[in-house]
Amino acid sequence: MSFFDELKRRNVIRIAAGYIVLAWLVVQVVETIFPAFGFGDAAVRFVVVGFAVGLIPVVVLAWVFEWTPQGIRKDVGAIQGAANVEMAKRWDRIVMVILAVAVAFFIVENILDEDVDVEPAIVVLPFEGEGLGPESEHLPDAIAEGLYTSLARIPQLVVSARPTVIRLAEEGLDGDEIVDTLSAANSLRGSIAVTDGLLNLTISIVETKSGQTIWQDTFAGSTAELFEFQYEIVAAAAENLQLGATGVPYKPPEVDPRASALVWQAWSAGLEAETPAQVAAVIELLERALVIDPDYPAALMTLSAARWFQATREGMSQKDATELIRTYYERVFAIDGDNGLLNTYAAWEIFWDDRHPGHANHHLQVALRTGLNDPEVLRVLAGFARRTGNGDAAVWLGERAVAIDPTCANCIWQTTENLFYARRFEDAIEAKTKYREFGRGGYAHHVFMLISMGEPVAALELMEGEAANDVIAAPLQAMAYHVLGDDEKVADRIAEVQQMEDWSAKMALAEVYAFTGDNDRAFEVLDEVMELSDRMEREIFLPQWDNLRDDPRWTELRERLGMSEESLAMLDFSPVLKYER
Repeated sequence: MSFFDELKRRNVIRIAAGYIVLAWLVVQVVETIFPAFGFGDAAVRFVVVGFAVGLIPVVVLAWVFEWTPQGIRKDVGAIQGAANVEMAKRWDRIVMVILAVAVAFFIVENILDEDVDVEPAIVVLPFEGEGLGPESEHLPDAIAEGLYTSLARIPQLVVSARPTVIRLAEEGLDGDEIVDTLSAANSLRGSIAVTDGLLNLTISIVETKSGQTIWQDTFAGSTAELFEFQYEIVAAAAENLQLGATGVPYKPPEVDPRASALVWQAWSAGLEAETPAQVAAVIELLERALVIDPDYPAALMTLSAARWFQATREGMSQKDATELIRTYYERVFAIDGDNGLLNTYAAWEIFWDDRHPGHANHHLQVALRTGLNDPEVLRVLAGFARRTGNGDAAVWLGERAVAIDPTCANCIWQTTENLFYARRFEDAIEAKTKYREFGRGGYAHHVFMLISMGEPVAALELMEGEAANDVIAAPLQAMAYHVLGDDEKVADRIAEVQQMEDWSAKMALAEVYAFTGDNDRAFEVLDEVMELSDRMEREIFLPQWDNLRDDPRWTELRERLGMSEESLAMLDFSPVLKYER
């Protein structure tokens, strides 16, 4: 009898096949249920290795022993008979049952499961610490911020704004409540503890809808080694969130949590800062952060924005204010040349002030690659996009800002502006209504959209409850009365605006003439506007000018402003649209 025939006679092949199928089935089940009980990849690897090692003794035992009607006994080379054939058939049935269960599991897991696609969005929750001493108590905040900063550099991934996460945590919300408030699809959670003299970092990614842990692992080592593990963690997050190739993960420098806490506090306060005292308080927080960490890019960039805001409110021109804060930009370029916010400001400045659209586009591309999870970057880029005729990109950027921070009133206001410029009036009005729920104003464009949609009465009613401002109210009323056919009231409102001499009043007057179809007067007034201010160059894509766009004089005006189609074509906002899913 050949060796192969002997293997068949002793049922070694049947037993080995059944064992392999059973091992595969158990591993599949383990990979599914272990994360729910807090076991990571290490536990799954242990099971796989155990089954691999176990195959050898199973095969040996199958060779040595046989299963007979009288039970398991040592194989003595018995002759083939009816009993042996029956035992072989019984082994065949066992293997078939195991195969059937494995196939059923495969169908349920891979065919009938409708939730295999993971939404590429995440919030990095505050990390916990246990048993940490003075030398390591800063690690939970430091590592959480480092992971946030790295993940935020992945444009395919939507990462909830860290300042908002910290603010919500300080207000007493726990992790699940923060996830709910920010409508985050997934959450990255972590804890650091001391075990046997080593720091142990446990990281998990939890899918919000199902509550399932889709990835978990533990890393042990010294303080320096924990920061090195960030590469592995970011790569694992990208893989488990189905992001595809994301390039080499960005590794930010370690930041003192005391400095970052001051920056996030300043950032939140800056959203509400309007008075000189409020702006000064923001600047004081940022200066304190820079005393702790002089090379902290977030502190330098936020301080530059605060000082620019302060200077312009004190009467300094935008150009001089930009020159004032240039030293901050130079410092950040030296530390982090790919900084998204820095490149956003650079693109804006180079395009509007220096008139180099090609050079501006270089910085724009860097910002689109590294800054799409920074609310300030999204805010400025959205404004840049809508003012240069890239309405779809502006809407995308605005919607992403809201996805990052649904609690941000300014982000919702940006969305209303983006939709308005994109001529999506119904969507813009819906967003305006939501914005007004925050107790803010912003009714002017709302009124114009109602007028443009043929609802002048509703527009006039909306204006009744607003504070009187003739520069805003009179022109809008003139447009509404024009639609209603009341020429006398149109003339009265135009006369009111004509008494005002500043550029904003003249701009509003030109809008009325454009809306009513009086192109000659519209262009005449626009000539006066351009003599008083360069603001017109940033307003040419407003819907108010739509009636002028087919007039040859409009093309000439754009050339004078440096806003020709050829110039604007050098700005490429298309990369953002490829991230839509």
